[in-house]
Amino acid sequence: MDTKSVVKTGNDTLHTLFDRHNWLDKFFGAPLLDEYFTLGKVTNVPSVNVSETNDTYLLTIATPGLEKNDINVEVADGMLTISAETEEKKTGRYNRREYNYCSWSRSFSLPQNCEESKVSAEYKNGELKISIPKNDSAKTKSKKSIAIK
Repeated sequence: MDTKSVVKTGNDTLHTLFDRHNWLDKFFGAPLLDEYFTLGKVTNVPSVNVSETNDTYLLTIATPGLEKNDINVEVADGMLTISAETEEKKTGRYNRREYNYCSWSRSFSLPQNCEESKVSAEYKNGELKISIPKNDSAKTKSKKSIAIK
C-alpha cells in the first residue's frame, strides 16, 4: 500500500519568555520567509501497523489522546483516508502550551483485490483498527513456484 501523510498544527505567533532564542533557530534553521508562506508546522503523524491474513488487510493506527468523534475514515476512488482534528480544551492556566490544536491526515492506496464497500473501523483504547476485506478472487489464488532456468 502506498501512503501519504500530512499533519498541521496551529502556528504560534505569540512568543513567551521561554522563546527568547527562538528567532535564532528560525533564522538559521529555515529558509527565509518560510514561516510566512506555510499553512502550519509539520509534525509527526500517528504510527500505523499494516498486517494481512488470507481474508483481510488490517491497519492499526495509534491515536492516543483522541476520542472516537475526533476521527474520520473515508474510502473513495481506491483510496482510504484517515483524518483527525482536535480542538483546544481550555482547562487550567499554562505558561506555555504547544498542543492546543492538531489536525492530521493519512491516505493509503487500496489494493485492487479488496472490497471497498465492506471496509470497517473500530476504535478502542487509543487504537483505531481498520479492516479491509479481500474480494473472493484474492482468497482463492494460490501460490505457484517458478523454476529458475
